[in-house]
Amino acid sequence: MKIHLLTFIASIFVSTLYSQNSQELESINIYGDLSEYLSWPLSATAFSGDDLSMHNRNNDRDLADLIPNFSKTNTGVGSFGDVISIRGLTNTPFFGPPSLVQYVDGVPSGNTSTHTASFYGTDKVEVLRGAQSTMFGLNSYGGVMRIESRKPSDHLEASLKTTLAEYDSLSIIGTLMGPLNDENTISYRLGLKHYERDGVMSNPFLGISPDHKNQFSFNGSIFFNPNEKLEISVSASFEDFNDGAHRLTPLTGDPFIVSSDIAGQSNQDSDSLSLTIKNSGDSIDFLSVTASKNWEINPYVFDLDFSSNPGNRSSIIQSQDSISQEFQFSSTDNDIWEWSVGGYYGDTKIAGNTTRDFIIPLPPEFGGGFSPVTTTTNYNLDEKTHALFGQLTYNAMQDIGIHFGLRGDQYDKSIYRTALGLSGIPDPIDLNSNYSFLSPRAGIDFDLSGTSLLYLNTGSSYKPGGYSAFVDDPDIANFKEEKSWTKEVGLKKRWLDDKVRTNMAIFHHDIDNYQVERSLIATDYAVLNADEAESYGAEIELTAKLFTGLTLEGSLGKIKTELTKFKDPITGDNISGNKAPFVPELDASIAANYLHESGLFARVELIHQGEVYYSDINRTTAMEDGFTVLNATIGYRSDSGYELSLFGTNINDETYYVQISPDLNAGALGLPRMFGIRATWNY
Repeated sequence: MKIHLLTFIASIFVSTLYSQNSQELESINIYGDLSEYLSWPLSATAFSGDDLSMHNRNNDRDLADLIPNFSKTNTGVGSFGDVISIRGLTNTPFFGPPSLVQYVDGVPSGNTSTHTASFYGTDKVEVLRGAQSTMFGLNSYGGVMRIESRKPSDHLEASLKTTLAEYDSLSIIGTLMGPLNDENTISYRLGLKHYERDGVMSNPFLGISPDHKNQFSFNGSIFFNPNEKLEISVSASFEDFNDGAHRLTPLTGDPFIVSSDIAGQSNQDSDSLSLTIKNSGDSIDFLSVTASKNWEINPYVFDLDFSSNPGNRSSIIQSQDSISQEFQFSSTDNDIWEWSVGGYYGDTKIAGNTTRDFIIPLPPEFGGGFSPVTTTTNYNLDEKTHALFGQLTYNAMQDIGIHFGLRGDQYDKSIYRTALGLSGIPDPIDLNSNYSFLSPRAGIDFDLSGTSLLYLNTGSSYKPGGYSAFVDDPDIANFKEEKSWTKEVGLKKRWLDDKVRTNMAIFHHDIDNYQVERSLIATDYAVLNADEAESYGAEIELTAKLFTGLTLEGSLGKIKTELTKFKDPITGDNISGNKAPFVPELDASIAANYLHESGLFARVELIHQGEVYYSDINRTTAMEDGFTVLNATIGYRSDSGYELSLFGTNINDETYYVQISPDLNAGALGLPRMFGIRATWNY
């Protein structure tokens, strides 16, 4: 089945390759000065490096506030255990595949837990909503985030940015880039970041602030350009996070005080290496990206009962090693036919160990009282991925583009797990599964008078099934693949001589086997499948130039994601109609930016997130009612490259939760009010 499937897709793509001679998706010039995707028939948001600085956005989680129907939870442990929701499509906290694929300089970052990348030396960030599986190598079920670093020019460039804020927060970012020879055929880029902060929480029992941060990141690239058409680059990155405890606190009492007998810690390391080859031919462009990435959390230690009582300690060690190879060929001439075709291979290995210490009561026949008990889990998860993908655009009719895309994926997954539990030694779990599927897509767009682009897209996308290593029962450990059939209608429009720009879209997902993760007890998690689910909503983005120097920006996302058919496999209860967890029903942002010709600038923004459940059972104790946060920045930017700004985040000092664990009866808090100062020097 696998060989026949891939051979069939390959034959289609090869015939397309030899019969056409143009390029990728049609790009109608509606607007898209920052990113080509802004003018394509899909929902896209882009931010420049200057945007990130003025907006005070330092990582992908910070950007979620400004993107409609996009959110990311935050336990304060990097991205480990976090959930991204994009148009109601999510990952599960520990073992499910991602809904959003993150690319950093062309290299896929793997599952959500390994997304440690922060923004420094960044040229732009693009977020493409909706499955983009026919455009990128790694399967993108719900969307793609592309982070691109600045490239060196023909002269030396350097920058240094320092930020000081409350809680002894210190950030230092430096970049250096330029040519290595007179011909500028060899150049380099270097970047580094150091971040440290005291904890915002207090542990009076131990006399510490447990959630402190100490992080270091580095990346570098060498570029070889022997001629105008060929570029070869080698890139490497390294990250070392030596942090304290997560920000989970009991849902009762003062949320910023935890009297735990365990200090807690979270140490993470990540490194990557990649080779990229780009060649711009006369009729065909070629791209090859070869990459490896290694990530480890060792250890992640926390208190299960959040109290000064002894015992109830958990320690997690997990590593992920991955290699990938992506090829793409695309046409170069904007002609009647435009096409691209590619292939992808990935191999990922996850190894983990969890150790949990409990104090349990002894029965009378064993003398009564209490006794310490230790449980352990050891697991290995392997995944191999093969994919072929491509798309074709037909532009024969004036002002109309017709698009077709097809993707074929094959996944081979396995698990080997051993454990020692409270009831003894369960049987090892030794399983493997294969998943193969085709993802077709089709669309049409209409260029209306050169100022509007109306588009309609439809297609299917898949997330493969897999295994949860945090459960003893092999029948529950295995979860099914998830399938979504998507319909989207969008309108991109310029108004009032381009003084106002809007992006609007409505969408609908019919979903089979929607994946949700549930905590069975404090340390066991299973990924369950709701037989059917539905997600539909609308979104709008607005930019308006009110007058010289003053710009208004806004976004609004409204969504309903419902588990329409769901019989609880654990309890047997019918919980159909429950809302999907981790999906905020409403999000909104409004901001005013002012930039004076003298260099003075300011930004004031309001961010709102609506109601969200953190449990598929829809417990009210695991729900955030919603919150609104006020942020502001004011500063000065000189022509000579200096910048100085003052900023405040959560100025209204709102207390809210960004993640809740129902069985631990604890939640992760959003950061409190924080004021700071930032200085930047560019050469």
